[in-house]
Amino acid sequence: MDALAETELELEPDDSDRPERPRGLFASRMFGLLETLRRSGALAYRRRLGLSMIEWRIMTQMGGAVPLSLNDLAERIHLDRGQLSRAVKTMVGRGLLISRRRPGGPAIGITLSRDGLELYRRMMALAVERNAFLVGDIPEDELARVSAVIDAVMQKARLLLEQERALSAGEADEDP
Repeated sequence: MDALAETELELEPDDSDRPERPRGLFASRMFGLLETLRRSGALAYRRRLGLSMIEWRIMTQMGGAVPLSLNDLAERIHLDRGQLSRAVKTMVGRGLLISRRRPGGPAIGITLSRDGLELYRRMMALAVERNAFLVGDIPEDELARVSAVIDAVMQKARLLLEQERALSAGEADEDP
């Protein structure tokens, strides 16, 4: 065995040194569920409606009648403005969205076109269909309990977010 191979063996921890991964962490299970739903949704919305993942995310926010600015939309779907702008431009070109300058300023208001509204209705019907498959055979009382648990965890998650933002802001204040 050469010296490099011996050094690599010395640096590699054996199994007894590895920390045990905690099992059943709620957040990890939720991330797994959300990732599986995201992936299956991306395939379904692409196959049945011709929407990319970004386009689908945009459409989920466009159901209201109020025009949204690019900034509003970027904040809602947590997407880079450049990516979002390109996707919106593509969707305007496909006739799904209408983009107009807002009166009195440079901001652009984005709304659904007639074709976009029809696609949104089909998208919501597909969402209802997928939801029925996922939870249709679960008794209402169990769904209500799960919903209550998710609400409680969501409230605590928001508190964690507020704490982290405050701590991050404090660190930024301390930097020279």
